[in-house]
Amino acid sequence: MSLREVTRAIIAQVERVSGHPVIVTEDDSLKTLAAVRMARGNAPAHTITYNPAAGSAPDYLIAYQCGFILRLFANPLSERWDFAPAAHSREIVHGLLTGPDGPARKLQLAPPAVEKLRDQLFDGLMVQLRSIPVGLRIDAWILRDHQDLAPLQRTAVLRQLQDNQATLAPDVRKIAPTKVYKASVTINAAFACFWARTWDDPALALPYKSAGYDKPGLRLLAIFDEIPADPTNDRRLVDDWATELGLSNWYEWVPHMIKAEPESY
Repeated sequence: MSLREVTRAIIAQVERVSGHPVIVTEDDSLKTLAAVRMARGNAPAHTITYNPAAGSAPDYLIAYQCGFILRLFANPLSERWDFAPAAHSREIVHGLLTGPDGPARKLQLAPPAVEKLRDQLFDGLMVQLRSIPVGLRIDAWILRDHQDLAPLQRTAVLRQLQDNQATLAPDVRKIAPTKVYKASVTINAAFACFWARTWDDPALALPYKSAGYDKPGLRLLAIFDEIPADPTNDRRLVDDWATELGLSNWYEWVPHMIKAEPESY
C-alpha cells in the first residue's frame, strides 16, 4: 500500500497529537468503507481499517478516519467521550417492530428474525447519528485544508449518496418502523443537502425533496451551521441532532478510556 504524501502527513499529525501510533490495514469483509479502533487501555495504537472493495485509492478514507481521532484528542482527557447505546435502547426498537402496527407483525416475522432486524436497524441508525454530523465537520476540513484529496473525496461521497438513496426504496420502508425510518432518511437528507450546497449541485438533494425529507434534512443542517465547528462542540452537535430526531434517550456518552469496542464511522 502506497499512500500519498498528504495522507502520511495527516497520519503523522494524528500520532503527534494523540501520542499513539497509527496502524492501517485492509479488510475486504468490512461492512463499511472504513472503520477506526482508537487507542485506549490495552490497545496502544489507533487501527484504521478500510475495505479495498471501495475501488479507489484509500487515502481519503484513511484521512477521514484520522479526522475522528484528531477531533477526539483535541479535547482534554476529561472531555473525551465515546458514544454508546443506552441499556434499554434495543428494546425500544424491538417494541416499535412488534407493536400493533409494527413491521414484525405485518410481515409475521419469527422471533430470531425480529432480533436480527432490530439489531440491524438500531446499529445502522446509531452509526448514522454518531458519524454523519461530526463527519461533515471532517469533510469540510479535508475540503478546506487538503485539496489534494478532493477528487477521492468526491468519488467516495458520490458513492455514499447513491448508496443512501436505497433507504427511499419501498422495501426498506416496509421493514422499518416509522420512527427509525424517518430518522435515518432525515440524516441522509441532511448529508445530501450539505453536499448539494457545498458543490452547488441541487440535484443531489432532489430524491429527498421528492420524498418530502428535504425540509427535515435542512433543519439538521441549520443546527450544524449554528453550532461552532470546534471539536469541543461535537457532543453538542450529536445531541442536538438527536433531540431534533427524537433519539436523545437511545444512547449515552461514556469516558473514552472505558469502552474498548471498535468504532465504525
